[in-house]
Amino acid sequence: MWNKRSINLTLAFAGLIIAFSLLELGARLLPPPYNHTDLAHICSHELGWRGAPNYEGLFGAGEYQERLKHNSAGMHDTGHATAKPAQTYRILMLGDSFTWAAHVPEAETAHQRLENLLNAQDPAASYEVISAAITGWSTGQQLLYYRAEGRFYQPDLVILMLYIGNDIIGNLPGEGRTLNGRNCFAPYFPLCQGRLDPDPWLYAPGLPPAQGQCSPLHKALAAGLGRLYQASALYTRLEPLFAAQRPRSSQTPYYPLYLPEPNPLFDYAWQLTLALIQQLDREVSQDGARLLVVLIPPADVVNMARMEPAQLEVIYQKVPELRQAQPDLPHQKLAAALSATDIAVLDLQPHFIDQLNAAGEMLYCPEDKHWNRAGNYLAAELMARFILAKP
Repeated sequence: MWNKRSINLTLAFAGLIIAFSLLELGARLLPPPYNHTDLAHICSHELGWRGAPNYEGLFGAGEYQERLKHNSAGMHDTGHATAKPAQTYRILMLGDSFTWAAHVPEAETAHQRLENLLNAQDPAASYEVISAAITGWSTGQQLLYYRAEGRFYQPDLVILMLYIGNDIIGNLPGEGRTLNGRNCFAPYFPLCQGRLDPDPWLYAPGLPPAQGQCSPLHKALAAGLGRLYQASALYTRLEPLFAAQRPRSSQTPYYPLYLPEPNPLFDYAWQLTLALIQQLDREVSQDGARLLVVLIPPADVVNMARMEPAQLEVIYQKVPELRQAQPDLPHQKLAAALSATDIAVLDLQPHFIDQLNAAGEMLYCPEDKHWNRAGNYLAAELMARFILAKP
């Protein structure tokens, strides 16, 4: 009896394997679920996505178009040897599309301008600035990059470029990038009973992510399904069905960060971001370096600071909640929380507003809302001044 039952179970299991194998083979013969090509980036199991090494091509259209060129590490930067040259002060910049800065030539990016300014203003020292930034990267991905690659450059200073517009909400699980017909999802860090799990979780489409409550079983299931998604064409074909039920957090408007009222989702993202920065600071400090957090303001917030009441009223009619918005709220909260743990903070917002008011100079691309040349220059000048003023 038991032998017959065992045989039946074995046959059923074998049948399932054959069926799924045939479905997997069929899925591999079908076109990808998304009609999208991005040759400048590649999927990465460790980081979600990263820059394609040695990529070269045109980026942008309309208000700007630049020749984008990546180095062998997949970054919009010149090449850098891993070993630090003698008598060199190395700075590693972690960031997203603002620091990637594909909207301007590499020579006019904030990281290259910063290196030039530091070497010109402090001839007694030799400075080298390394850009480690990819569009859409969250704080969690930047932490993962630092662990896997960044720390081996032996930086003396790590600059975390934090864009208020999407970096905080972007630390929530489910962030992805569509590359060559499929979505590549970033590993994520959850808060488990109020504390950061320092080991990343894999995102598995269709499985509710950990967000506040965690269990070893949940993590093991996420790891198994996450790896299956990375390898399976069939799972890739099914993913759009799950994606339709869970919009990406990057599609969520960021203005609730500027409202004083409690918001459970944004409050969680806020605490998660602070925990990630503190974790990065601990690891940077253990490597003998310092961390500087640079706060990047959204273009809309900077531009609204000089609008006339009638112009503001048009915006308030569209989004009434903005009447209660406090333009400095997230910057002040971040600066206070990080300074309390001795993490240095440079807030670019007041300086960008002052420059706009004083010179009327546009610092962002009008439609794209990333820094133009002037924005990159001003950011570099402010960072150079801050760094040289510190003992």
